[in-house]
Amino acid sequence: MTTELTEELHTWMASGRTASVDDTHVWYRVEGKGPWLVCFHGFPTSSWDWHRLLPLLTPHFRVLVFDFPGYGLSEKAPERDYSLLRQMDAVEALLQLLGISEFDLLAHDMGASVACELLYRLQESQTALHLRSLTLLNAGIYMDMHQPLLTQRLLRTPVLGEVVARLSSYRVFRHQYPQVYALPGSFDEQHYRQQWSLMLNNNGRQTLAKIAVYMRERRRYGRRWLQPLHHARLPLKLIWGRLDPIAVYAIAKKLCEHNSHIHLETLDNVGHYPQLEAADRIAVGILRSGIDRQTGTA
Repeated sequence: MTTELTEELHTWMASGRTASVDDTHVWYRVEGKGPWLVCFHGFPTSSWDWHRLLPLLTPHFRVLVFDFPGYGLSEKAPERDYSLLRQMDAVEALLQLLGISEFDLLAHDMGASVACELLYRLQESQTALHLRSLTLLNAGIYMDMHQPLLTQRLLRTPVLGEVVARLSSYRVFRHQYPQVYALPGSFDEQHYRQQWSLMLNNNGRQTLAKIAVYMRERRRYGRRWLQPLHHARLPLKLIWGRLDPIAVYAIAKKLCEHNSHIHLETLDNVGHYPQLEAADRIAVGILRSGIDRQTGTA
């Protein structure tokens, strides 16, 4: 099975740039006009996850999408530390390079944990960044409730994860990955091949198990990340696909129980990737949040 990028992905790549930040090369794209909106993607995919949503947001926001180190079109150095703390270091360096100090944040899956690290640094006055609002899409915030796919569980396992990464195949990916969608048949074969090729781009097989370490870190840094999330008072919204088999809907409900300031929007008939499965509904939710901020409501 070829892992070459399609013509559509080459066009996507050409629309962005590469920056050297935190000792690595990060691919990013800036588009639109208005206040800054920064997007954190999830595991094991990339900023390509935002490609359906991007044209719906750029008339209203200046949007930054990028691939975390070890993902998509960014550098995948096998010797790099892919801790989420280090991922946040790379984000801060990129934002500083682009002159972004104040922004709204949209985060999904693994990216939501990076967002929690940002909340921690804000709480502890360890960053000069200013976060106007936070919108979280489906994410395994509570690891005791998180239901990863079999391949994800294997990848996060020390030693065994490296073996699984080396032996990973498109056939296995094609069998497992569609399970994350509520309606997997609504995506064509090219979609699945594109996600696979972005995972393995830049010798991604050598870092696939290393980036999966974030699942273990969610347990290790549970208090560090959950405490600021539970007590956040900035505008905070969850937009959650109800039929997610991984970051199950009960996670969103539990988070709302811990923080009564959170507003939850539920998307019926949507799975783990709302930005791909229901981009128009995500855009409406984000734009509604912008109106709420302007009127001073939560």
